[in-house]
Amino acid sequence: MTIRTRLTLRFTGLVSSILLLVFASIYAFCWYFISTDFYRRLDRKALTTGDMLIRHRLDAALIRQLSRLRKDQLPSQKIIVFDARDSVLLATSDFPPLTIPAPILDDIRQDKQKDFQQDGYYLSGIRFMTASGQYVVVASAKNVYGDEFLRRLLLALAGLFVLIVGITTFSGWMFAGDALRPMQQINQTVSALFPNNRDERLVVRAENDEISRLSATINELLNRVADSFRLQRMFVANVSHELKNPLTQISSQLEVSLLKQRSPENYQQTIRSVLEDVRELSTLTHELLKLSQVNLDGAAELLTDAVRLDELVWDIRDEVTAMNPRYQVTVVLGALPDDPEQLTMQGNKTLLGTALKNLTENACKFSDDGKALVQVNFSQDQLYVMIQNTGQPIPANDLPYIFEPFYRSRRTADIRGYGVGLSLVDRIVRLHNGQVSVLSAAGKPTEFRIELPR
Repeated sequence: MTIRTRLTLRFTGLVSSILLLVFASIYAFCWYFISTDFYRRLDRKALTTGDMLIRHRLDAALIRQLSRLRKDQLPSQKIIVFDARDSVLLATSDFPPLTIPAPILDDIRQDKQKDFQQDGYYLSGIRFMTASGQYVVVASAKNVYGDEFLRRLLLALAGLFVLIVGITTFSGWMFAGDALRPMQQINQTVSALFPNNRDERLVVRAENDEISRLSATINELLNRVADSFRLQRMFVANVSHELKNPLTQISSQLEVSLLKQRSPENYQQTIRSVLEDVRELSTLTHELLKLSQVNLDGAAELLTDAVRLDELVWDIRDEVTAMNPRYQVTVVLGALPDDPEQLTMQGNKTLLGTALKNLTENACKFSDDGKALVQVNFSQDQLYVMIQNTGQPIPANDLPYIFEPFYRSRRTADIRGYGVGLSLVDRIVRLHNGQVSVLSAAGKPTEFRIELPR
């Protein structure tokens, strides 16, 4: 069942229930008012006849004659008077031939008054108490006009109910279609996006309603999907390029060596060159393996170490300065907290060391003087690491892409590397629920900032 049909049925059911309750209340009120009014008229006629026969001792024949002459007779009206032995003392007419059961007469004597229906007639019975005994006066008649009014009212309400339900169903179907039309447009647009229209996006209306927020959310999702496709293509292209160069060099050197007989020294030189290319391939494979192992889905299994960030920074300083005599790393610690536990965070020491080492090594590599400044600050909830250098600023056009795998700017094209380090740093920091950002502008030091929650 479609959403449109389901909404139409629910809307129709709700309106029909309310309408049925209202119409039933109207009919019940009319029935109660008409019945009560008719029983009241029967009560007056029974009281009048009882007073004349029982209290004023008028002759029964005279009373019957007066009843025939009165102009306010009800349809099929008949008044019957019973004595204590249920014998009929007076019947104003022979028609209709009503027989009042003895249990009902007993109920009237007990309750003093009783209104009831029998064989389509309305009856009202009243008890009279005199010194000579108990009497029961029963007035009966047909409520022709009231019953006809109720019958017509019932037909009118039923017809109106059917008409309104039909209009409600049609209106609900139209309103549901109008409300779901943006959803249909979203479905058509999203269905047509791939594979040819990946740059197309949904129209976000000015109204801040659910459809607009859904469209904006889908657009964000499409942007992420498009970025994933772009990164995938760039990843494949860069990996292919990085693998092609050493493989081409290896193939070329081996082919040249096989063209003619050469001296052992030439063969050794060729082997050393091929070995260097193989090492380059091994390094690239190792970098790719580390990048693939840092998976956000497996964070709970990796973050099991209690890491002292200040100690880790000093260890990274020693490792980086040992890599190249030109590199100089200065570590500055902020105000240390009184509680040493505030220097500790839950994480993976090896991965955090890899991230800090990559950033520190890059800072020294791209610095004009080989120097890098590492600042560590602490707060109650956060740990901060700032790594600065005074080299050439990163071009503004490259800043949005430097954390993408294999992205290398023109300024770093002639520097040995694969463009994996910063991507690995970003993935490690996000694995620890942190953030990494970069600030770089002309005349100011380039600063990578890491924020990690304790």
